[in-house]
Amino acid sequence: MKILAIMGSPRKTGNTYKVTKKVEERMKQLGDAEFEYVFLRDMRLGQCLGCQVCFDKGEEHCPLKDDRALLEEKMHRADGVIFASPTYAFNISGLMKNFFDRLGYACHRPRFFKSALVLTTSGVGMGANIMMISFRLVPQTWGFKVNSLNVMTNGIPEFNPPQHKTDKKIARAADRFYRSVAAGRPEPDILSMAAFATARGQIRKTPGDMFDHRYYKEHGWFEKDACYYYDPQAGALKKMLARQLGKLLGVFT
Repeated sequence: MKILAIMGSPRKTGNTYKVTKKVEERMKQLGDAEFEYVFLRDMRLGQCLGCQVCFDKGEEHCPLKDDRALLEEKMHRADGVIFASPTYAFNISGLMKNFFDRLGYACHRPRFFKSALVLTTSGVGMGANIMMISFRLVPQTWGFKVNSLNVMTNGIPEFNPPQHKTDKKIARAADRFYRSVAAGRPEPDILSMAAFATARGQIRKTPGDMFDHRYYKEHGWFEKDACYYYDPQAGALKKMLARQLGKLLGVFT
């Protein structure tokens, strides 16, 4: 399996990198795992201008001509993706946030139907717990099935859990991620299918010439029997409940 690790730390050999390497070592013990590291600090990735062109006309019309398309292509080629960032001020790093902003169009037009691991290192557990909410949510809206790992790496060793416990935590997360990637295209849960139903209902109401509307139509997601972004192995009852829950969620969004 091919794993792409997108590193959001401004430091190349800091705690986030060290934890990611431990995940790599564990996954290679489990089977064939080929890792590629991309350090956002080294990529040509301009600051998002907030112009909304990628939403309205398509990402290929973004006025910033840099490595954004290359990064997306790398994610498409990988079997699984790791998003790794330190916790800064109760959030992901600025490098990772700008990367998420630059691919914000994928929140409206999902395309990555595979497994991901969001990994963070933090000095205080509370900050990481808060940032994990949005850190997980963005890849989920892109289509990923998201696993997570939060490791405390405080500069004061006495504040950290015992190293053997941290190593076990990393190994368990690596095991889950490995199994998830090895299983192939993930089976969506009922909440994910309901979210699809809600999004489809909202986008169906938009003008037919809007880019999101055309994207959904071209992928067949407006078809009556479409219950997710791809055909899941779900029973009739699960599909029906997801549609009804999606309609209910649509009332509040």
